[in-house]
Order: sequence, then structure tokens, then C-alpha cells
Amino acid sequence: MKRIYPLFAFLFITILFIACRKDNGVKPGPGKDLKLSAAELQEASADNTFSFELFRSLAGNGTSNLFISPLSVSMALGMTTNGANGATLDSMRNVLHMAGFSQDQVNTYYNDLLTQLPELDPNTTLKIANSVWYRNTFSVQPQFLQTENKSYLAKVEGLDFSSPSSVGTINDWVSQQTNGKIPKIVSQIKDNDIMFLINAVYFKSIWANKFDPKNTANMTFIPGGNYTITQTPFMRGSEMSCNVYLSDDADLLELPYSNNRYSMVIVMPPAGKTVNDVMAKLDGTTWANWTSHLSASKYNIAMPKFRFSYGNELKNSLSAMGMGLAFSKAADFTNINPEGGLQISSVQHKAYVDVDENGTTAAAATSVTVGTTAVLNQSITIDHPFIFVIREMKSGLVLFTGIVNDPSQSGQ
Repeated sequence: MKRIYPLFAFLFITILFIACRKDNGVKPGPGKDLKLSAAELQEASADNTFSFELFRSLAGNGTSNLFISPLSVSMALGMTTNGANGATLDSMRNVLHMAGFSQDQVNTYYNDLLTQLPELDPNTTLKIANSVWYRNTFSVQPQFLQTENKSYLAKVEGLDFSSPSSVGTINDWVSQQTNGKIPKIVSQIKDNDIMFLINAVYFKSIWANKFDPKNTANMTFIPGGNYTITQTPFMRGSEMSCNVYLSDDADLLELPYSNNRYSMVIVMPPAGKTVNDVMAKLDGTTWANWTSHLSASKYNIAMPKFRFSYGNELKNSLSAMGMGLAFSKAADFTNINPEGGLQISSVQHKAYVDVDENGTTAAAATSVTVGTTAVLNQSITIDHPFIFVIREMKSGLVLFTGIVNDPSQSGQ
């Protein structure tokens, strides 16, 4: 019986899942396949590279839980690049790893994600929405607004930013798009704020193989940092179909959601290593290599239930990654207004995740080894800090990433 010592949590990937499914009452509706061009698959890989770089930057050596949607961040920044010019645009595209693609290719890629991802699985609810809110006394280039509306399906609206109701209008939109999981993304509108470009993502799906709540029981979880060893509810399942990759660097466990369109990949440190050891190696290339070696197997699985919210200002991380010019007075956003004088002042990100016996609910808003034969009676107990990633299984596109250092933490 092999015991795998889990890891820290993270995201943003290329493999088709094949596994025998247990009869759990899930009706495999027709669904659809994600259809991306060869160039768009490269863009998805680039998106994952950005995802893990941002994830590592935010994780640092911290011991708190972490959860983000890199897709939400990249799409919001993708919208913003349509307003940038010159060196500002170049720096933003470099950080997003989209420098090898034209602006039209980037816009088309995000449009295809917006229109296709929500249609892949009838048992999964995935909403991706964008909006642009601008001060109604400020002159905005019509072409910029048209691009945001056409390519990103963005709601575009001018508001009286001097009215306190504008904050409520924006937050009500975010709350509606995330089914109430992210009730507020804007706390105030300052005198020099002229525009908010916002992305919201909501995900809700059921496991392909659900955990029976009758088997849930308190077990010991050994948290990271200085947190006290705790007893917390663990979901437990026997001989569950999954995808597994075990190596000296990391142990991966992939649990598919309904119809194998989306999955959660849990990344755990092997015995003798920590989540920080795994994070030190985690990038887009390593992630693609690890996930390409996932193979179908069956395990007895025990993993903690968890639910928490996370929020952070991304300005420092994005600046350190090379986007500092966009946050400076030297920024060039003349595609928004030709007179210039604009810069990014803040990039706020909030996210929520709830994992239980039935499946996963996640939301976010932002202003990427040879298969083994299935062997029975092997066990995986996830009782140490771990990383988790929610991805689309065909392209490997990362939607959400996170770290669970202590599943008993319910707050931020």
C-alpha cells in the first residue's frame, strides 16, 4: 500500500483521460469537444506558462491557503492590451507569453475560449464574462470599445463615477456573474480612476466518481507552517478511477469531473520533500511533462474537504514579472485615448473554492512515465499541504490553481 505525501497547491496539461467509470448516477450528456487551431493550442500553452509564473510569484514561501484563476487574470489583461501601444504593449505581451502572436490572434483565442468552454459539458456550469466600465465624461476610442465588445463579449457601459451608486453597479454585475461567490471587487472609485476592465469566472461541476458522504470521517491533516495538526473531514472512496503519475519530484493525482471534460489535478510532494520543493520546479514546461505521463489507475482515496476565499492585489507580482511599465507614468495606453496620460493603477483578484463529496464550485474575478496497469488496494491519503489545479482536459488549459496548507481555514 503506497502512501503519497501531498504537496502545496497550484495550477493554470495535455492528455486524454481513459478510465473505467463507476456507476454513480451521472448521465454523460452529449457535450462538445474543444476545437482550437494549432496556433491556439500554442496560446493555451503560453497561457499556462503565465499561470504558473503568477502562481509561484504569489505563493512565495507562504503557509496560507492560496487560490486564483490565472485564466481570469490573463483574460482581463488581454482586454487591457487592446488599449496599449509601443513598449507598454510589448511588456504586457511578454509577461503574458503572447509575444509570438498577433493582437488579432490573441483576441480570437480568447473569443474561442469564451464561446466554447461553457458548452463542453452539460453537467458543468462554466460562466466567463467580461465588462468595461468607464467614466462617462471621459473620451474613449470607439475602436477600443468595439474590440472589447466583439472579441471579449464585454458589457460596455459609461457610468457617472462621481455617484456612489457606480460602485454598487459594478459589484452587482460581478456578484451576478459569479452566482454571489464574489460579491465585491471594487471598494471605491477614486477621482483619477477612468476605467475598470473586469473578468469574472464561475465553475461548478460534479465528480465523474462522487464520494459517498456516508464514508466521510474526521482524519488528521498535518498543515504547513506553524499551524496546529488538525482533525478535519476527509472524503473517502474505494477503488476510484483516476489518473496518476508518481516521480521523484512530484506525485500527481487527477480526478475527472463529469464526462471527462474538466478535472482537478492534485500535486503532492513525495516523501521527504515539501510543497516549496515542488513549487521550485513548477513551471509550464514541467507541468506539461508531468501531466503527459498521467496514466489510468484505481486507488483508495482519502482527501480533505475544503472551502475558502482568497484575495490579492497583483500589481507587485505583475511588475516583478516584467509588466512594471504599464503601472508607471511612462505607460502608453493611447489606444484608449490618444492624448495618453493613462496607466494601470491596480489589478485586484478575488477567488472562492468549495470542494466536497459531490464536486467543486469555484469562482474568480479580476478587475498549462508510462501508464501503469490498474492495481487494486493501493491508497492515497492527502494529509499534508498540496497544490491543486482545475483544467480543461483536452487542451490542458488551466482555469484555476490553488494551495491547501490547512483545510480547516475557512477565511482569507
